[in-house]
Parts: sequence; C-alpha cells; structure tokens
Amino acid sequence: MRLNEIKQALKKQLAGQYESVELNPILSILIEHITGWDQVQQVLQKDNSITEAQVLAFENAATELIAARPIQYITGKTWFMGDAYSVNEQVLIPRPETEELVDWVLEYAAIKGKALRILDIGTGSGCIAIALKKALPEATVAAIDISTSALKIAESNAAALKAEIEFTALDILNTAFLPGQYDVIVSNPPYIPMHEMKNMELQVTNHEPNIALFVPDEDPLVFYKAIARLAKLHLSSNGQLFFEIHYDQGDALIALLDEMHFNAELRTDLFEKDRMIRASLKPR
Repeated sequence: MRLNEIKQALKKQLAGQYESVELNPILSILIEHITGWDQVQQVLQKDNSITEAQVLAFENAATELIAARPIQYITGKTWFMGDAYSVNEQVLIPRPETEELVDWVLEYAAIKGKALRILDIGTGSGCIAIALKKALPEATVAAIDISTSALKIAESNAAALKAEIEFTALDILNTAFLPGQYDVIVSNPPYIPMHEMKNMELQVTNHEPNIALFVPDEDPLVFYKAIARLAKLHLSSNGQLFFEIHYDQGDALIALLDEMHFNAELRTDLFEKDRMIRASLKPR
C-alpha cells in the first residue's frame, strides 16, 4: 500500500468524527510519527510504498482516534514554546493559552531581573516550569504536583530539555506551608466546574486526567483560594502571583483576590477571552 492510499483510507474512516480542518494536521502528525517523514517528505513520498508493520500501526492508530484518544497521547509527544514534551494520560496536554501565561511571566522577568525564585503549582507535564527555566537560566525554579505519576513525566521532560528544576509531591489543598520563598508563583490549576463536563469533547473527558481539570460546582475557585492563601506567606516583597483561569471566572477571581488583600490584573488570550490574572499583595 502506498502512503497516499493509506492517507485517503484514514480520511474516509475518520471523516465522520473529525472536521477536515482538524483531521489534516492530525494525519500529518501521525504519518510523521509512524514513517519519520515530515510534511515536505510526505508530499514527496506520497506514492511510495509503506511496510506491513506501518500499515498495522496506522490501523491501530485509527482505532484509537475513533475512540477519541488524542493524537498527542497516541504519539506520546506534544509541543510547547517550541520544545517537544512527552505526554501521556497522567498529564494534561499543554495548550497555546498556557504559552501566553508563560510569556506574561517573562515580561515581568524582563523588568524585575532574570534571577528570580519561581514556583509552579500543579506542574503536570512540567511545561510551565521547564519553559521558564529555559528562558531564564539564572532563575531558581521549583514545581509541585499532587500526582507522583505526573511528576515522573515532568522530571523526564526536564531531563530531556536540560532544565534544572526541583520537583516535589504536594497536595496544595492540604498543606499549610510551601517549601520556600518565591518572587513568582505561577499556576494553571483545575478550574472547570463539574457541570461543564457533559458539554466537553470526549478527547478531554475520557482521556485527560480529570483531577487536573475539574472542580466542584459549589466551590469552583477552591484552588485559587488555597494558592492565594499560601502566596501571602511565601511571596517575596513585591512578588507576583500568576494564574491561568476559566474564561468566565475573571470577575469572581478579581473579587476574591481583592478580599484576600491582593491587587489583581486581568488579561485576555488571543481569542479575547479572560484567561490570565497577575496579582500582588497590597501594601500594608
């Protein structure tokens, strides 16, 4: 079977589940993963034959895609801030809006200096902590997560990308202290109310770790409260707290932080949705 034939067969098989604008890049990623051919080579090699083992790999991948398994988990890899990260079902797949959060921290570092003490709370794949350490080699970066399985992935990514980071297993909702003082505390915590699960894509709800996504309907800001409480104890003078947030929680979170004696600034993402907050303690 030639490459173009298997590609067309996959398109036909998956057309009912994926729009073409979504399916084409998925197939490109899959072809590169199985054959090693990048996008240019895929065009040049379209009439070349592929092996029986590769045909079987494509068939297995199609079965996984039909089951709504994300392509990033099938290949075991995704990209963040220009670097490749290993991912599996133990960690969230990094999103582009989280890159914008990292960029905001880097804007602050450009003003305040690069030798910052940084803590990433709920690190998952380690993408925030690693991206900051790579951009700010003079910074001291630590990262925590409740999941030891996620921390193993984060540690592997940090080693592969040569980023020196101190990882610690910690339940942020059940701790009174953090392991240090920091100039920046950054977090992309769980923030999606449980009632939204029924309207979300199966790729997310059936495969990504729910513990990293969802919060109780009756207390959707639970992680922000806990992190802000600890930040009051562990932020340095003029230190900054950076959050990724749910698009419709901006006003509520600004109000919460104000009550907790923080000045807060809200920023939208590229889609003009409220997505990030930066906060600092009010002067006493």
